[in-house]
Amino acid sequence: MTHQPIDFYSHREGPNPWKNVILFEELGIPYNATYLEFGANSGGVEHEEFLKKNPAGRVPWIQDPTTGIELTESNLINQYLAEHYDKQGIFDVAGEQDQLLVKQWLGFQAASQGPFFAQALIAQHVLKNDGSTKHFQALVKRTITTVNRALEGKTFLVGEKVTLADLSFIPWDMKLDVIFMGDAEAATEEGRKQMWPNWYEWHQKLLQRAAVQKMISIQTNLQK
Repeated sequence: MTHQPIDFYSHREGPNPWKNVILFEELGIPYNATYLEFGANSGGVEHEEFLKKNPAGRVPWIQDPTTGIELTESNLINQYLAEHYDKQGIFDVAGEQDQLLVKQWLGFQAASQGPFFAQALIAQHVLKNDGSTKHFQALVKRTITTVNRALEGKTFLVGEKVTLADLSFIPWDMKLDVIFMGDAEAATEEGRKQMWPNWYEWHQKLLQRAAVQKMISIQTNLQK
């Protein structure tokens, strides 16, 4: 079967779509990216034209012309991509327990990391509310602490191999310099290394993957 490029709606800075770029690059999946802006203006995620595709007015959103599938939600999209295009089984996980653990960590990322990290950014840089900033920074620390504990004696979250669960955390973790700005403990990379050594080693290992470096390069070039 000939695979046509996937239509991929994204954002230049918002972290969630960049999880999908990592997997596109990991699996060599061709895609055509359209970058939307926030808001309801033409070319925005809340403009009526895009709302016809995704009523939630959020990215990422894909349409796969090979299968006819249309999807939103970044972690679900990555699961779809792995199921249909991971022909070498790079992200296959053996056994029901580990398969469920991958889904557990994807759920944790979507329910804890993404929302808490986003609210911490909004509290500090949009609302400029010190109380809210400290509250959400504390929740970000709690989230990283959870991952740090889970990685004790391990290289990756599930099954001692990279899975979709590990990759899902990368784009938001890359925002920590901005999220922790002004925090006495975690504002610097060195501070985070001291606080969460397991998490830090894991994060650095993930950043070294060729697909992650390609994602960073694409995003950097878009923001110039």
